[in-house]
Amino acid sequence: MTVRRKIALVVYSLGMGGAEKVVSDLSFQFAKQHDVTLILFDASHMYYPYAGELIDIQCPSKHGFIFKVFNFLDRASQLRRIFKVKRFDTIISVMEHASFPSILASSQTIAANHCNPERNFTRFDWLFARWLYPRAKKVIAVSKDGMSIFQQHLKLKNIDCLYNPVNLYRIRELAKERPAVVVNGAYIVAAGRLSPEKNFASLLEAYAHSQASQTFKLLILGEGPERLALEQHIKQLGLEERVFMPGFMRNPYPYIANAHCLVLSSLHEGFPVILIEALGLGRPVISTDCETGPREIIRDGENGLLVSTNDQAALSAALDRVCLDEALHDHFQRNAVPSVEYLDIEKVAEQWLAI
Repeated sequence: MTVRRKIALVVYSLGMGGAEKVVSDLSFQFAKQHDVTLILFDASHMYYPYAGELIDIQCPSKHGFIFKVFNFLDRASQLRRIFKVKRFDTIISVMEHASFPSILASSQTIAANHCNPERNFTRFDWLFARWLYPRAKKVIAVSKDGMSIFQQHLKLKNIDCLYNPVNLYRIRELAKERPAVVVNGAYIVAAGRLSPEKNFASLLEAYAHSQASQTFKLLILGEGPERLALEQHIKQLGLEERVFMPGFMRNPYPYIANAHCLVLSSLHEGFPVILIEALGLGRPVISTDCETGPREIIRDGENGLLVSTNDQAALSAALDRVCLDEALHDHFQRNAVPSVEYLDIEKVAEQWLAI
């Protein structure tokens, strides 16, 4: 018989983002057997749904060093009061902006980091991490490479790796819905924020120089600051009839499920859930072998291909291999789903509660 626990999930917001999606999924999974409280610093922009009780401490980000310090102390103070009243059995904080005040409020905090700290941590983040992470019950990195980076910098004794989960049943159900935009013919799909780190400009170049572009269209899902530059790039390459950017899709899964393959061209990642989701939907994947994440999801030559980061020729060749070699595509497709079943949320949620 499962002992019912009181679980707190602390995160800045439930706005768009991979870490926020993980929190949303975990809240529903935990709520099946436990009492869940979601604690946000800013609930003004809710994108993902949640299960359980919601507490908004109304402490959004501030600009300026002095304001940030007072904000940090305010967050920690409010969390300490909530923790004292609620007496949680398990406290999980997600991303450093939530983890730092949560650890200061309670040494029982399990602090999850969802980025590549080498790329994303500021000097102040490292200072706070050096001060606070040793005080946490456990620090969780979402990739083994990420955990190694923390070890090199901080020599932590309380660190472990726990991969991001995916609700495979839910995404398969969502994949059955009718897509809002219809793509005629076979296509390759990519998805993510239209921002420099996703390196979509390099993907466009690789696609333009591939043979696959003659048969397969390219669908890029997402929105962001680089839209105008990417649209101009598409025109310069003469790809207006081959590349489509319909914007952000609340439900991307029908597009992924019906694509020939998914490609990720990022310069850096934490542990890209989009790769797990594509594999969970039976789609072969191509990804840059950036510093953290992809190489722990993709078994090169078994469920997809890894290529060097920012190598347009290698990415172009990989597109041709997956799109034009039917035997290889079928091999990847057969291996896709079994390769990520260990990341299903039911299994990963239990690992969280075992910490």
